[in-house]
Amino acid sequence: MPRRREPRPAPALELKTTRLAGIQVILNSAEHAALDTHISTLFAATPDFFGGEAAVFECGRLPVDAPSPDWAWLVRELKSRGLNPFAVQNASAELATAAQQTGLLVLNDVAPAPTTIAAEPEPVPEPEAVPAPEPAAPATPTRIIDKPLRSGQRVYAAGGDIVVLAAVNPGAEVIADGSIHVYAPLKGRALAGARGDTSARIFTTHLEAELVSIAGVYRTFDAAPDAAVARKPAQIRLADASQIVIEPL
Repeated sequence: MPRRREPRPAPALELKTTRLAGIQVILNSAEHAALDTHISTLFAATPDFFGGEAAVFECGRLPVDAPSPDWAWLVRELKSRGLNPFAVQNASAELATAAQQTGLLVLNDVAPAPTTIAAEPEPVPEPEAVPAPEPAAPATPTRIIDKPLRSGQRVYAAGGDIVVLAAVNPGAEVIADGSIHVYAPLKGRALAGARGDTSARIFTTHLEAELVSIAGVYRTFDAAPDAAVARKPAQIRLADASQIVIEPL
């Protein structure tokens, strides 16, 4: 009988894009050593990727009795790597108090329930006419790039997919709201599902990327990918909307 594969432990820290607060820094651990190790690994390949983008600490996954992280150190570490943390959310009272003492804001995502007040019944208004639905917007055509992308170049396919027929060199960046297809070496960065489409995928005939992202879930490569996909055809997708999966084609 084959041995059951044990689930991989969650990393101490994860990054995810949000529409309202830039980057969400999801804390799975408050332990200094675990955070320090994972931050060094996560940002090793792309130390200047984020460029000062705003960030919020998401504390909802921390155990109720978790000790407070060293917020001051954590903020300094992420700022030195291009993120600008300014707040915490879903934090316990103890965590929120400690965070405030280091200058972080505390965001409250849950609004209080409204108070119900008895009142005289009001007349029921006549139903309004429902307007006819607007015609569907035309489909966004796929963007096609047929020239190599050099370091520092960035291309973006808003609302659709992108097809690249030449190399994406180190330091170049390909972004799409849909899926990304690279029929050449992918050595730079590829970010699919940029507006949150978790079904988007990345395909390449030669995987050697610096960073990949699906719907804001990032993975960097401080070392080469697994031998089964390194420099080979591969696809990249999300599993359970939270974990990057890389598979041979």
